[in-house]
Amino acid sequence: MDLEAVIIVLNNLSDFRLPGPPGRAGENSPTWMIEVLPMQLERRVEMDTGMRLKYHRLKKRFSLEETASGILSTKDLKKIETGQKEPALKELEALCKKLEIPLAAKDNPIGKVLVKNFKNSLLHPQNKGKIMEHYADISSHPLLRADEDVELEFDIQQIRYFIITGDLECAEDKIKEMDRFKEFMNQEQYYLFNKYNGNYNYILNDYEQALKTYLIAEKIAPKSISAAELGDLYYSIGISSNYCREHELAFKYSDLALKIYQQEFVPKRIVECHLNIAITHEHFGNHKLSMEHYKNALTIGNKLDIDILKFTTEYNVGYSYFIYQQYEQAIPHLHSALKYIPDEYVADSISAHCILIKSYFELGNKVKAHETKVIGLEIVKAKELRLDSPSNSAFMDAYMEFVALTYLLNDQEEEFEAILLNKLIKSFENSDSFHDLGYYLGYLGKLYFRQGRYKESAEALEKSKDAYKEVLNID
Repeated sequence: MDLEAVIIVLNNLSDFRLPGPPGRAGENSPTWMIEVLPMQLERRVEMDTGMRLKYHRLKKRFSLEETASGILSTKDLKKIETGQKEPALKELEALCKKLEIPLAAKDNPIGKVLVKNFKNSLLHPQNKGKIMEHYADISSHPLLRADEDVELEFDIQQIRYFIITGDLECAEDKIKEMDRFKEFMNQEQYYLFNKYNGNYNYILNDYEQALKTYLIAEKIAPKSISAAELGDLYYSIGISSNYCREHELAFKYSDLALKIYQQEFVPKRIVECHLNIAITHEHFGNHKLSMEHYKNALTIGNKLDIDILKFTTEYNVGYSYFIYQQYEQAIPHLHSALKYIPDEYVADSISAHCILIKSYFELGNKVKAHETKVIGLEIVKAKELRLDSPSNSAFMDAYMEFVALTYLLNDQEEEFEAILLNKLIKSFENSDSFHDLGYYLGYLGKLYFRQGRYKESAEALEKSKDAYKEVLNID
């Protein structure tokens, strides 16, 4: 899932597993917050003379006084910019000369085609190299700056381009730059600007802000947007909603997106929608329906030549089987997942190894569990990784769990207790990983019982039971 998934589907691939129980909508939920946000639902169709002058003045960072100087009063220029007054021809000519623009907007069909093709290439990107080549070919084309609408459209599309190519610093700078020009955007441009803001917040793991922004985009979406574009927005809302524990919302929009992608025949997105719906059903406790969607994802995904998509699907199926204690069924899917994981996805590889180790351990096959541990250690050693070295939180969590399992397999009870109490339990609580929390608290309770620490054992086992209740959504 080379590009688009990096934006929407999986920032860190193993994070796609169940983050917590079904959400309970409240007054702070994104679905409530959207109702109180001021939004301009209807925007301009074309730029009038005053808007054009103001747009180019702001582009050049000229003040009203500086622009009006020697031509007309500042007060009159402000009236022209706000549409309260039409400029005289001589005034208009002088203002356009100062701003270095033509008297009227030019017809620019080639520029429109250039930006449209660029936009289409970003909607379902498959090849990062080709997109970068495309951008290099057109980015300095003069016709992309020959009229205001084409220029605005291209600048907005650059936000998504920078997100897709991983240049988040440039994406942030472009968002800040374009925020200055919101008043000049037409309905579709304003919609896309909000949607790409959602993409940016999503990639930063700010799922609440991403969802809120996507919902704004949906509310202001023009009727003219394509089915593919609408499907992309619905999918974005669906995937963000699961992270925000708004699972009913996640199901609704993922299902809407799936129907569109089935009509448009976009196999990659069809697989991703099935995955998100499967995860949503897990939250609802519908294991049978969840597995049906996982199997649909597997069937379609195996026909696509996208390794990271195959990894994601196999990983999630394996993890789902593990959650329901079907360890023998989990193992082949996890092994299959590891065939497709790229070398650079170290956190996800370690996470898959952790689930494999636990599956073998629960089946009483300590030999296989140790063999899997050794393979995981080789990955860690090859990357020269330590607990205090990575900045990626997903890697930290996966690595800490791997170390804890190593202690558990080696009967290093003190070390196992220490890493659980000092590192791992807090990590699971912060990420709402209730199944993992319940799993390890259960083993901590057993450890305390063996050591004769019966009160602590009872407390740990009670907390383990509470964590599993959260997974099953039992009050």
